[in-house]
Amino acid sequence: MPYYKGVLDQLIAAGHKQDAQDVAKRLLSLRNRLEKQVPQRNALSSLIMATWNLRELGADQKFGTRLDESLLYIAEIVSHFDLIAMQEVNENLSDLQELVKLLGGWWDYLVTDVTLGGSGNHERIAFIYDSRKVRFDHLAGELVLPDGKNKKVVQPARTPFMCAFKAGWRRLTLCSVHIFFGKSKPDDPRRIEEIRAISEALAKRNQRRMNIADGEPESVVLLGDFNIFNAKTDATAKALQKNKFIVPKALLVKPKDRMADGDGQPLTTNVIRDKHFDQIAFHDPRNRLRASKGGVFDFQQVIYGPDEAQKYRSAMERSAPEKFKKASASAKALDKFYRQWRTFQVSDHLPLWVELQTDFADAYLASVMRGKKSALAVSKAGKQAEATSPVETPPPIADAPEKKATKAKRARKSKKVARKAA
Repeated sequence: MPYYKGVLDQLIAAGHKQDAQDVAKRLLSLRNRLEKQVPQRNALSSLIMATWNLRELGADQKFGTRLDESLLYIAEIVSHFDLIAMQEVNENLSDLQELVKLLGGWWDYLVTDVTLGGSGNHERIAFIYDSRKVRFDHLAGELVLPDGKNKKVVQPARTPFMCAFKAGWRRLTLCSVHIFFGKSKPDDPRRIEEIRAISEALAKRNQRRMNIADGEPESVVLLGDFNIFNAKTDATAKALQKNKFIVPKALLVKPKDRMADGDGQPLTTNVIRDKHFDQIAFHDPRNRLRASKGGVFDFQQVIYGPDEAQKYRSAMERSAPEKFKKASASAKALDKFYRQWRTFQVSDHLPLWVELQTDFADAYLASVMRGKKSALAVSKAGKQAEATSPVETPPPIADAPEKKATKAKRARKSKKVARKAA
């Protein structure tokens, strides 16, 4: 859990006792909703991974200062995940560092440099993780796209960030992106090309790894803000699918107690719930990533709801006194200001998460117990990976049960070998 006391004590000391009480009440409601909608974290059996675009984290110019209580709300949400990819982290890292401080000393982060140029928007990409559960697995880099034949490639507006992590026996590489938005239409040409080029480069890189072991994880997760309007119909989504990046089924079917377009529809992740901006997709040729659950957490049900301007008057005044004074001229003006202001306190995106299995001990031991060859045999590529990998290589996942015909064939072969030996 985050460190609540410092922020609440400061509010009380500054004469905002009622605000402190309101924040405490909202945190209790937030914790209750998170416990109902997100699986409880555990030490060994699974990894809860999320992606979240935190609107201009560290930039306080447009709608006032991001309040400490807002960082506390963000920390509460983040604390229910193990590993989070964050987009729109600003050049100023003070808010990110304060967020990690609120989470506790066992949390750590990795962050890119600022992407230069107008389209880069002074942004960084970050990974935040609980180091008691997740380990940085030695690989980090910014993805640079190769030129094509007789064609100069246009690099992404915001450079994708790749890092390898390990949790339990599971090793994986995450690539976090914030895709170019461009024009407010479903199929902006540059947006489509960015998604296509990034997913193609990662897929080719990972496919080579299937044949030439290099010590890196064999499973790649591409996640972040893709600015996809409709994941069912848009060319942006098809560009991702074309390169064999698959959205796990856990993110396609919505549990009854959460908002969605309907069964089989990808989850909407913007605050007005009509776009599929954020995605988590796997390039996993050996089918090693098993997603058991997934979803979107809509914090608006308990904090910064769309029609709650009156409840946050004091907070708006403390955050942006001059702008609040001007907006207070009428209820309509205040509502308009609040609807934008609230998205700069938390975000205009909702966190998207998925739970991955990381403990395969029972399946592995069962395969050994049954005398499966795969439990003992190690391929040449596997040996190379073991020699070059900076961490231990996990055991193979247990094979699927053999068919009766295959079992009978193996039994006849064994008897034949035994007769020859006799």
